[in-house]
Amino acid sequence: MVKPSHKIPTYYHSHWDDREDSFSWQELSLLALILMIIWSVYWLIIHWVDHFLGDWLAWYVELISPMAALPVMWVCNSYGRNPLHWWPMVWGHRVQLDPHNADLVLMDADAVTQFMGGRSRVWCDTRNVNQVYLKFRRRRDAVWFGLFPHFVKNKSKRKKIK
Repeated sequence: MVKPSHKIPTYYHSHWDDREDSFSWQELSLLALILMIIWSVYWLIIHWVDHFLGDWLAWYVELISPMAALPVMWVCNSYGRNPLHWWPMVWGHRVQLDPHNADLVLMDADAVTQFMGGRSRVWCDTRNVNQVYLKFRRRRDAVWFGLFPHFVKNKSKRKKIK
């Protein structure tokens, strides 16, 4: 079989500029308008409920009450929406990954978490690029990882320790 003498050109095109990662003023103004409408509707509902219940909230509490949702939004962004996965905020046994686990260090945090047993057993902390920590919910999992750092459920996939 004869190879073709010409190459088929491949064109890669994106509908946005990859270097442009910020919002334009039109997008920001639209976003601000949407947020102001949502906040106004929320305030109107809180104001009328407060009015019919005896006007026991001060006017500034009605306006600032959506700020109470900001910590919950931060926690949901950091640890996920499921409250059962918020345990790394409170407790856990922290283990730093060493160079012997370079394959785990180079993996994505979600892949490491799934590899080690899921989010209900282990949390991968990748805030610092040079140091990756695993936070185990149970002490016996942390000890098991400390004794056998290359543990995998399937023995044929285990690495040979030199």
